[in-house]
Amino acid sequence: MRVGLDCRKIADFGIGTYIRGLLRALVDLGEEEYIAFGPAEIATALPHGVEHVVVDAPKYSVRELFVLARAADGARLDLFHAPHYVVPFLQTPFVVTIHDLIHLHRRNPLQRAYGRSMIGRAVRRSREVFTVSEAVRAEIAGAFGHAEKIAVTPNGVDPIFLEPGPVEKGRYFLFVGNDKPHKNVDRLVEAFGHFRDVELVLAGGNFERFRDRHGVAVAGFVDIRRLAALYRGAIALVQPSLEEGFGLPALEAMACGSAVITSTAPALVEVSGDAALHVDAESIEAITAAMQRVLDDDALRAMMITRGRERARAFTWHRCAQITRDAYRSAFRLFKGIA
Repeated sequence: MRVGLDCRKIADFGIGTYIRGLLRALVDLGEEEYIAFGPAEIATALPHGVEHVVVDAPKYSVRELFVLARAADGARLDLFHAPHYVVPFLQTPFVVTIHDLIHLHRRNPLQRAYGRSMIGRAVRRSREVFTVSEAVRAEIAGAFGHAEKIAVTPNGVDPIFLEPGPVEKGRYFLFVGNDKPHKNVDRLVEAFGHFRDVELVLAGGNFERFRDRHGVAVAGFVDIRRLAALYRGAIALVQPSLEEGFGLPALEAMACGSAVITSTAPALVEVSGDAALHVDAESIEAITAAMQRVLDDDALRAMMITRGRERARAFTWHRCAQITRDAYRSAFRLFKGIA
């Protein structure tokens, strides 16, 4: 099979991490041909053996729906994989990955309407829908139906997070992610205000608005090696999101041997299981109390680290790729009418 993937976001966090991990693992499995669509500069991020079709279309634009479609339809594909819900107007059969339904909960009514329209179209027209957790699978099926064609392909852990390596110095709690409202960073910073003699490191996004807060260290964007060092050195990763589709930082932190505190968002509980403390995301007092428990109780923290490392080993990109490739083949056979 010739399978095309929209790789325009391959350098991003989130969806970019998913594309990089999945594509490398698919290539390692062998047998199929993979064609990456994206601008010229993504070439260095592509695994050896992946064909590259140069497409430079702005993300989340009307233009991308047509430019990417023309490129994909002209590439003699058997199947196209859209790694997020914005699917071009293709003639080629396609599958789609929907990571979460957070766009349906935006305050801006135009953004909500756009998200509902594009996700609904993707679910209806796709041969298979992938998502990253059982929690999101249930949400998608509840909102859009078609439960029979929604498959869960959990994210994996990059090997760097499973290996020994440098440890960031200091005594700090860690947050990793962007500064979008659902990440709940404001409440986390307020909860941290009760602590002295430790820091709160904010990594992954632009957190300049917190730079003057006592004890808050703004790390901003960090490369993967520094990120692993930050995880290894943290007292705990704190991820008090109001909602998540998966919660990759929690998984990465567990793999690195960090204790993890998350909210009770279903996907975060699903991924972290009994290896983490789960708190009410809307309660500053609950977030503070969980941080204090981990800080004070060495035995609890050691148990969380042991359980987290064990749990993280179950999440591999190889497993994600196997489920995905099998779904590609099933979708192709159904399209061709092959038993």
